Amino acid sequence: MSKTFQLNLVAPDRPSLTEEVTALVLPGGAGEFGVLAGHMPLISTLKPGTLEVTKNGVKEFYFIAGGYAEVNGTSVIVLAEEYEKSETIDVERSQLSKKQAEEKLTSKAEGVNLTKEKHALDRNVARLSTVEKAKAYKK
Repeated sequence: MSKTFQLNLVAPDRPSLTEEVTALVLPGGAGEFGVLAGHMPLISTLKPGTLEVTKNGVKEFYFIAGGYAEVNGTSVIVLAEEYEKSETIDVERSQLSKKQAEEKLTSKAEGVNLTKEKHALDRNVARLSTVEKAKAYKK
């Protein structure tokens, strides 16, 4: 049995990423879950969080903004709303967007779309967490 499987990471605004990997950790809607070659088939929602990819003994970290994952014994397809590799995340912009969303949520100002601001907050918290996980791994 092969110890690798194919990852297909797809998002509407990015080129698809297809790689042979040895392990994944995904931010499932019900909590994080790991995948190795030969994993039982499943379909899961994904929440904003970190996609951890292991290949050739090295980990890479991607922010994903939510979506769906289809897992079978030989491949995983991740249909993400958006994805971004940890090294390309603009930390200052994410911190500013997080702060703005927090301010709008606490202001109780008329006309503020609470659902939209909560989603923006969750995405930026996940972006910053992805950067922190990548930094901690490289230490």
